[in-house]
Amino acid sequence: MLSDETKFPITVGLYTLLSKGSGQPVLYGIAIVGAAVSVIPLIALLLTLQRFWRLDLLSGGLKG
Repeated sequence: MLSDETKFPITVGLYTLLSKGSGQPVLYGIAIVGAAVSVIPLIALLLTLQRFWRLDLLSGGLKG
């Protein structure tokens, strides 16, 4: 859907980086670090919103 490569998400950018430079072991290290960095916001969101998520699960399971 996006035609401009600068607006790609980091995961798609990592995939295109690996597919363009296939066979170069230097790019694998960059891809692994990029994948680790792309997971950090998800972990931060999970840790900050965990109490609300647990509360909603408990309140949805109670009747009355």
